[in-house]
Amino acid sequence: MNTGIIRYSLNSIRYYLTTPQKRKAVWMFVLLLVSSFLDVVGLASLVPVMMVAAEPGGVQKSKYFGPIYDGLGFQSERSFLLVLIVGVFLFFLFKNLFSTWVNYLQTRFTANVGLSIIQNQLAKYLNFPFWYFNDLGSSQLINSTLQVPSTYVNMILRPLFIFFSEVAVVLVIVVSILVYKPLLLVILALVLVPTTLLTYGALRARAQSIGNRINELRPISFSIIGDLFTGFAELKLANKQQRFKDQLLDNQREIQKLDAEVYLYTLLPLKVIEMVAILGVLTIFLYAIYVPGSSTNLITLVGLFAAAAYRLMPSVNRMLMAMVQLKQCQYTIEDLEAYREPKYRVAQAEQQAELSFQNNITLDNLVFSFPGATTPALQGVSLTVRKGQKVGFIGSSGSGKTTLMNLLLRFYIEDQGHILIDGKVLGPEHIEAWHRIIGYVKQDTFLMEASIKDNITLGDANVDQERLGYAIEQASLRGFVNGLPDGVDTFIGERGSKLSGGQRQRIGIARALYKRTEILILDEATSALDNETEREVNEAIDRLSSTDMTILIIAHRITTLRDCDQIYELNAGKIISTHQYQDLLNRVL
Repeated sequence: MNTGIIRYSLNSIRYYLTTPQKRKAVWMFVLLLVSSFLDVVGLASLVPVMMVAAEPGGVQKSKYFGPIYDGLGFQSERSFLLVLIVGVFLFFLFKNLFSTWVNYLQTRFTANVGLSIIQNQLAKYLNFPFWYFNDLGSSQLINSTLQVPSTYVNMILRPLFIFFSEVAVVLVIVVSILVYKPLLLVILALVLVPTTLLTYGALRARAQSIGNRINELRPISFSIIGDLFTGFAELKLANKQQRFKDQLLDNQREIQKLDAEVYLYTLLPLKVIEMVAILGVLTIFLYAIYVPGSSTNLITLVGLFAAAAYRLMPSVNRMLMAMVQLKQCQYTIEDLEAYREPKYRVAQAEQQAELSFQNNITLDNLVFSFPGATTPALQGVSLTVRKGQKVGFIGSSGSGKTTLMNLLLRFYIEDQGHILIDGKVLGPEHIEAWHRIIGYVKQDTFLMEASIKDNITLGDANVDQERLGYAIEQASLRGFVNGLPDGVDTFIGERGSKLSGGQRQRIGIARALYKRTEILILDEATSALDNETEREVNEAIDRLSSTDMTILIIAHRITTLRDCDQIYELNAGKIISTHQYQDLLNRVL
């Protein structure tokens, strides 16, 4: 039997288990061995009991039970057998209680391992470089973070426990048969081993391809259903809901078909092994018929073979199914191992340092290229922004404006050059301090399915009411909030569906103010708004001009840049000119 998948699975477990979890895993394995041994002993104990009970005077004739009968001073076989049967029952009760306790520990242990793997996946993806994060897409990330760890625990970790516990059972039975009846072991090996190998060989390749295909289809379903529900209004108006529904059902139809095929494969091995075992019994009969003098031990041999096969078949079947499941879900190991290389991690300093912003931000000859790009997205960008300034950025799509802001936000890291805060290079050791003082409002403001208060505070448990009130006031939301029956506790719907575009953007601004932002980046914050709504948002931005907040604005609409102290124009990743608002307005007119 191919043991490569076993080694591969064990290596993955060693990687994901912490040191305490590894010790628990060893302890769990020992308990499973004990449970398996008790299981075999329990079944074996029934044979001599039945033998002495079936034969009159069998207790006293037995070389095992006779001395016990005499030593304990029993007067009748009936009372001895009664005590023996009660003893067997109590043993089985203990065995099953112990086995249930071991199963409880195993399920709790594997559940904790599953949680730690989810934590590992979250840490991996939340520390992704921003462009990789965007390339994978939310449906793939959700699948890898939640579905894959769950499948890994259910279809890799737990089957491994089953596999090794059944190996222990089989070894105990094999050693017992080898001592008692070597010929029987040879017959069992000839019957069961080839059957098991051939069945596994027939199923493993198909099982792996099914697992890989299901892993491809699940993220597609997540993506389609997300679009179907998120785009409810647009798809309904365009009469496209049925199309998306059909796509989802087609995808799910294939998944259900593959799941059904996998279920069929779980039923087949036991049937095959059972048929081969029956064939073994018939072969023994044929041997007795055609070989003279062999019928003497026929009944004994057939009985022993049937008993051994009856106990071995479930164990062999469970081992076989565990192997098939490991092969089917090998993709989970590959998925969990993906993106471990250092290039997929944003550099982070072990020790974070404080950072203050009192005077200026300097961009010194910044150069940045996306992975695999032939031309840099930014080429030698240099400028200085003084604290409290309001600075605008314009340029055609692809000119590098948003890339420049992502560098400032530290979502991207420059290939060359530096960002300096009051003359100090902004490095990985300043990330936490920098993120505390910088805010970001983009065209599609992130909004949770929660209240206005939770969206402004991002779910703070202990809300600073004074700061919340200040943020609402400065973001020109006071009149709107006061007009709501539930005020700041008003539920805004999924992605702010109950709000206007301007209200969504102003909540984004209020969020930045609540966290005491010193630097605010507005990335096309008004480009999707009508003129009246843009005026409302600009009013909120104008309010901020009276503070010492530094504001950086990317805009297509010139009117948004009305109060800017300086306006930079970018093209092909370079600053090509600097403007004042009036000059820029005259040029447009």
